[in-house]
Amino acid sequence: MLFIAWRLILNRLLAAEMSAIHERNYPVTLAELDRWYPRVPVQENSALVFRKAFASLSGRFNPSFLLDDRSRDLASPDESGADPGKQTVAGYLSGNGEALALLHQASNIPRSRFPINLGRLSIMPYPHLGNVVRSAYLLQTDAANHAEDANPELAVLSVKSSFALSRSLAKEPLVRSHLARIESQRIAVSSLQHMLNKTSLTDEQLGSLGAALEKADDQRGLARAFIGQRCIGIHGFNMMRDTTDLTALPVGQSRPLSQRLLINVTVFFSSPQYLYDSCGFLQWDELNYLQLMDRYIQTAQTDFPERIAAAQVLRNSLEQEDGLHALSRGWLRGMNGSRVILKDAAVTARLRSARVVIAIERFRISHDHELPQTLTELTPFGSSGVPIDPFDGQPLRYKKLAPGYVVYSVGEKDDGTGNGQDDLAFLVGR
Repeated sequence: MLFIAWRLILNRLLAAEMSAIHERNYPVTLAELDRWYPRVPVQENSALVFRKAFASLSGRFNPSFLLDDRSRDLASPDESGADPGKQTVAGYLSGNGEALALLHQASNIPRSRFPINLGRLSIMPYPHLGNVVRSAYLLQTDAANHAEDANPELAVLSVKSSFALSRSLAKEPLVRSHLARIESQRIAVSSLQHMLNKTSLTDEQLGSLGAALEKADDQRGLARAFIGQRCIGIHGFNMMRDTTDLTALPVGQSRPLSQRLLINVTVFFSSPQYLYDSCGFLQWDELNYLQLMDRYIQTAQTDFPERIAAAQVLRNSLEQEDGLHALSRGWLRGMNGSRVILKDAAVTARLRSARVVIAIERFRISHDHELPQTLTELTPFGSSGVPIDPFDGQPLRYKKLAPGYVVYSVGEKDDGTGNGQDDLAFLVGR
């Protein structure tokens, strides 16, 4: 009787969890997840143009060029004495001319949905995710090349296209998609920093970059990714349940009841997986998974810096999980949600630092190239306050240097310098 009561309680608790998810209009099945990812009309879908660009990508490039060491790991100069780094960059960009044109074209189309079927679980990474990052490096190279050649208009175009490229994944409800998105955002901010250190921009160009950065700082993507990941986990538990229910398999259904019972009893004593399900531990494990995923989703919807503290608590909770929750513990450790939250926070800090830098550069133009003494002098912020550092909730730090300045986040550890490895710094050295 206790065993039956135990199973009934677990089933009711699971049903209540599923009902609560549906009440929040969130998906539970993969089919629901696919419908939850908004469809986009063909003529309004930038993803279709991005895919054409991906198909045109050619060659691989060593980004050491962007570190002002254009000769490292590159071919030797030819007899003409041409700079081998520049020659390699020019050849790489020339070979990707069509891809670059398509990337710029797609950046003008505001909506996006890549044609993937989330109703069917894909264990392998979706190819468009790798191509998004690869294209981000191509645009970074193009922007850096134009900045080196003092062509700021084309450099700005490539940086803006980089942010549009990352935005194409904004609503894709998968953790791996969110990671590809924030990686492409990191590349775009790095490209912006390189450009601002190499060339001066007009106020209009800076304003357009500021608008792109403001769009990029969208805090809804992380929760959306965890919601999609929860669906995948539920699907995994259902698959586990189906493989242990021998009576549901065609081979089981075709046999008499007595034989089916004998098969189940035999497997019960010989299969740990079957025993795990039969004793209710699989349902208990799934319940634990749903409760922890709900905490991840709630954490992703929490404001900074409370989100950082909640992520640390979640990481500690997962480390203390007992062995009876083997599946949920393994899957959640594989997802590494706390680390995803911290990566998301780091990119948010970079985006916000970049927005402050754009405001400083616009201040420079209107104040005869003078730097502000403090960030409160900046017109876009003023009394509304400077963007906060996600890691401590304080305004982002600003320090004048000789020459230039730095805007930075303290990151996970504050050394107070704005230049250390532990800081997330945006440095302009002019």
